[in-house]
Amino acid sequence: MISEKRASLIESLAWRLRRVIITQLPYWQLLILATVIGIIWAATLFDWSFVTGRNVWWQFPHGIDGRVNLDMATTLVGYFYYVQSPWQLPLFYVPTLGAPAGVNAIFFDLVPIVALIGKLIHSFTGVLINLYGAYFFLCFTLSGVMMTLVLIAAKIRYALATILAAIFANAAPALLWRWDLGHVALLPQFLLIGALALYLFSLRVRAWRAPATAWTGYLALVYLNNIYLFAMVGTVWICAVIQRRLNGLAKTREMLGTVVLTIALVSVVIALGGQFGSGSDLPFSPDYGHYSMNLASPFVPQSSGLFPWHIIDKLGLLPGSRRRVIDATGGQYEGFNYLGLGLLLASLLVLPAQVSWLRRNFKRHVALFVAFAVFTAFAVSNRVFAGPWLLFEIPLPDYITQVLGIFRSSGRFFWLIGYAQMAMVIVLGFRGARPLTAMCLAAAAITQLFDVQPLREQIIASITDGPSAPELAPDQLGRPIAGAHHIEVVPSFQCIDWEKKDQLRANLKLARANMELMLDTARANVSTNTVYLSRYTYGVNWRDLLREPSGAREMLRARRDDYCQQEIERARSGGGPGDVLVLLSNQPRPDEMVPGITCSPLSWARYCQRF
Repeated sequence: MISEKRASLIESLAWRLRRVIITQLPYWQLLILATVIGIIWAATLFDWSFVTGRNVWWQFPHGIDGRVNLDMATTLVGYFYYVQSPWQLPLFYVPTLGAPAGVNAIFFDLVPIVALIGKLIHSFTGVLINLYGAYFFLCFTLSGVMMTLVLIAAKIRYALATILAAIFANAAPALLWRWDLGHVALLPQFLLIGALALYLFSLRVRAWRAPATAWTGYLALVYLNNIYLFAMVGTVWICAVIQRRLNGLAKTREMLGTVVLTIALVSVVIALGGQFGSGSDLPFSPDYGHYSMNLASPFVPQSSGLFPWHIIDKLGLLPGSRRRVIDATGGQYEGFNYLGLGLLLASLLVLPAQVSWLRRNFKRHVALFVAFAVFTAFAVSNRVFAGPWLLFEIPLPDYITQVLGIFRSSGRFFWLIGYAQMAMVIVLGFRGARPLTAMCLAAAAITQLFDVQPLREQIIASITDGPSAPELAPDQLGRPIAGAHHIEVVPSFQCIDWEKKDQLRANLKLARANMELMLDTARANVSTNTVYLSRYTYGVNWRDLLREPSGAREMLRARRDDYCQQEIERARSGGGPGDVLVLLSNQPRPDEMVPGITCSPLSWARYCQRF
């Protein structure tokens, strides 16, 4: 009797469990469910004072290491200068930053769409609002929503699938890791997932007008976030167009017409932004292969809550890694693409189904799979490492490495493959709605949450800690800026010589002081010469590099020396009326400056002006 009751109870529980697993909802309810999960997740990372920009952390925003991580701060600098600048073309040109030449604020990774909204608000209200807190909140909310769109495109309507998709997407290690590096413009990785969803929708309909319109707007939106994301999403769009032709959904004429029209419309947006052309940043770089992806990166636990880093270190995979990630070149932290233990286990679970699906559907998605292979090869680069070991290297001519170096952080291009794998695991795992498979995927999602806990805690801790100790006393910074027409910093960011490794500590000190000055001048909207960019041109243009690609470093070094010498000469003259010199070194010495210039102390530095 007891055994019959127990069996009946077990059967009842199994039936109820199956009902939960196979519960289907309308698409709009699935999107609301994913949004709620995303909001809850983001709320565990950011409080209301952070979202509204009132948290003390915003005084000097930074990633994990506030002393050396300046990327978030420079984004805020570019934003404040741009929002307060007059409207003009190119749309993002700011004359007061990097004066007198000025600079395109896009090169500060300020997220152009956020800056445009902030500028519109400032233009109509006169209020300077920091929108990045809300932007961060969205970036950590929308990944799950976009992954739900992928499920919808794949005709998966299970509520549990949506919950797991939101967990996996929002807790992606590659997304959380960006906070360590302070890369604001690379946080909206939900745009990559959205591109995968739009790709699937594009192959479901014969009529092309609506998807083509959506792609045009989406490409423009992605460009107004980040050029790396734009390159990846643009490739997915090209694959969608080609695959429609291969699948018989479009004719060649329609395909070519769509490509030409979309490129033309998106090019208008790019031209208005002014990212390319006269006065733009030098796109070429000789650093291809340095910021690559290690072959072991997606699979070996790093910054893991389930595998302590010292265990991985004992295997010889993390020799001398300051960031506790696999890094054989000193730059492969940019290629951090650990999938997470939960996703790896889930991938093993659905591996037979995935292999079978690929055999049946390879031709239906061959363009995208070719793109994935190219992206993986580009991410790994011509210097292929597995852990600390160099497997092989393919020598490349200088002009090839310069061109490939346009996207010098090539390791980032694996993100798209990681999110595609995540989508395939969830979709294939819920095909057939097998209760055991679904429960195993749920366990894998919980495992993923525990695995990324250190990355999550790092974000929370960096915000809680607030700004790190300043180089220049905050109560003194207002003195040189008050009433100044222009702040001339010597040496500027442009003249910090990072190639001298023995001066690293001194250079970090100079860089931090420069950034503190820039944040204060940005808030006060005072012109300054110093500017923090990933690449400096010093007047070298693309024609110079094409004429002599092998001499790029020497050419830049020579131009840099001339530029920095001119900077010192201007300081000796005292500048113009209303100019204030902030001297962060002993050059020029007081006896080298023209008469009539008075200097005062500024912490360990000095500021001077003509009276």
